[in-house]
Amino acid sequence: MQLKNTNIASTTEETVTAEFHGEGNELIAVRMAVDQAAYKQNSILRAGG
Repeated sequence: MQLKNTNIASTTEETVTAEFHGEGNELIAVRMAVDQAAYKQNSILRAGG
């Protein structure tokens, strides 16, 4: 998948969803528990494994 855009959203106070958008409407969404002190960049790195 050719990555075009990445979005990070707080789903609840305890979870974050990272969305990876690719060409041709491809989408991978990863929901994970997070510490409130975590930064968005750390969420991207964690979701991408």
